[in-house]
Amino acid sequence: MVCGTLGSLIMRDFPIKTDIVSTPWFIYALFLSLCFITFFNVNAYTIQKVGMVITSIFQKLSLIFPVILGILVYQESTSNQKYAGILLTILAIILINIKPKSDGDASWKKYWFWPFLVFFGSGLIEVTLFYVEQSGKLQSAGIDFVTLLFCMAGFWGLLFLMIRGQLSFKKQDVIAGILLGIPNFFTIYLLIKGLELGWEGSVLFPLNNLGVIVLTTIIGVSFFKEKMSPINYLGIIFSLIAVWLISS
Repeated sequence: MVCGTLGSLIMRDFPIKTDIVSTPWFIYALFLSLCFITFFNVNAYTIQKVGMVITSIFQKLSLIFPVILGILVYQESTSNQKYAGILLTILAIILINIKPKSDGDASWKKYWFWPFLVFFGSGLIEVTLFYVEQSGKLQSAGIDFVTLLFCMAGFWGLLFLMIRGQLSFKKQDVIAGILLGIPNFFTIYLLIKGLELGWEGSVLFPLNNLGVIVLTTIIGVSFFKEKMSPINYLGIIFSLIAVWLISS
């Protein structure tokens, strides 16, 4: 709801109109709106059952889907250096997320299926975003597309709460929704904008996922005094090398 409102304010217009169904990207916005609300809840449930570490690893490793699509389908540039950077990205994500064992991680065997749902769900979203932009269906309507899909995702969320009889909001819900909604909107919009400006998907998605992990780690260490092991620091080093290999 916050994302949809923000997009409407930026557009200075409400994205849901009578002729919106006739646009070539409407069906994809509808599909992604269902994916967003579904896998947001899948992610939350997986974190509760198997812990943040495993969930984060499986979510960020979804970058392999748009990378494969970009290289095999859209014939993006390839080189041994780029392949090495992608492999280092995957390794860095795993190493940065390795933490001491916790009670949540012990539930892995019982709930092993859920992290794979996170993995495929995140990959499905990234591949769909990539395809919609690369296929030319958006035609510079990126912000309309993103705003509409978030508005519809908000609608599905409200409908779900109504069905469950939980349609009520506390003050902390609103505050958290605003704090999460604003960066969430720009995360998706700027991904599409980057593709529109000519970034290769096999470069943009690894750098985006790696950047999220590294920035989260820096904030965790700087502000929340989280402890990092030598393996975590090795992951940071690998991530910096990976960024250089992929982007140079």
